[in-house]
Amino acid sequence: MKKTTYLLDSNIVIRIWRQYPNLLREIEKNQWVDFKVSKGVAVELSQKEYHKYKGIPVLSDKFLSLLNHVIEDEDYSLENVFSDKTELKIKYNPRTNIYIINENKLSENDFKLIYLCFTHDDLVLVTEDKKILNCGRLIISLERILGLKEFLEVIKIHN
Repeated sequence: MKKTTYLLDSNIVIRIWRQYPNLLREIEKNQWVDFKVSKGVAVELSQKEYHKYKGIPVLSDKFLSLLNHVIEDEDYSLENVFSDKTELKIKYNPRTNIYIINENKLSENDFKLIYLCFTHDDLVLVTEDKKILNCGRLIISLERILGLKEFLEVIKIHN
């Protein structure tokens, strides 16, 4: 059986922390399943998990446990990205830092999640964001992009 690696977006990580506080620790124990977060998602989460304790800035334990699962975002040239997907219309607005793919607006972090999965066949994207789902399904195969419910069902099979 091949190990499956899931790339989690920030909202998925937050929902898992709130609704399934032990899930990421359980996944770490499983030899067939792994999870990753992109560096951009980690930065986004660190801002939400940054607190002051007795005047000292600290990050939460749950955030610190993610550090071993952070993968680098990849550089790309917009002219060359998804060049084999001729049906895609991709625009970038540098002023707002927003990508538009076939009328779906994506943040830079969201765009990079899809790009990471496109360039790494071993990653499965987990998101509930409708725009990421819509764009992701145009770019990567359907079985490589899951919602939280599908992800939890797959994880249950492996546990």
